Amino acid sequence: LTFKQVRRKFACCVVCCFETSMSRALIHSASKIQAIFGYPFCKAARMGFFLILRNSLRISAVSVVSQFILFIGKVFITVASTVPGYLYLEKNYGNELNFVMVPTLLIAVTAYAASEMFNEVFGMSISTILQCFVADEEMFEGDERFAPSSLAGTIDSTQQGTKKKKKVVPDGGN
Repeated sequence: LTFKQVRRKFACCVVCCFETSMSRALIHSASKIQAIFGYPFCKAARMGFFLILRNSLRISAVSVVSQFILFIGKVFITVASTVPGYLYLEKNYGNELNFVMVPTLLIAVTAYAASEMFNEVFGMSISTILQCFVADEEMFEGDERFAPSSLAGTIDSTQQGTKKKKKVVPDGGN
């Protein structure tokens, strides 16, 4: 393989990974917009994409914080399940088992799988609430909003120092 071929293969892999993650995000965004407004998929995908694009700084800041919290949750759930499991096995079956680490490893893998599934649902809920909040904020002014002021304060604190652009998401004519 020449350097040019390796570079081309690497670029192809990067583009493929980028397209996969972008299409997944676009599908999730479109399904949320469909649920909120009842639009067809293509229109919902377009509106969801531009909603995220207009609020990219806010959404990325909240996403980074939520990913960190979800990681801490996965580690905590795994450790909080594995350590007591190990201690229980050591205390009650230490003399009967030749090697306690295999059952402990099985406990750790099972706990991680359970935490991964739980945090996937939790992460999707964070993303959905954030997207609904941004859509609500763009559609309504002041007291007309459905989102509580405490949520607005929390999300606004992640984006201090940036300007907010107001654009209405749904336009009944399109």
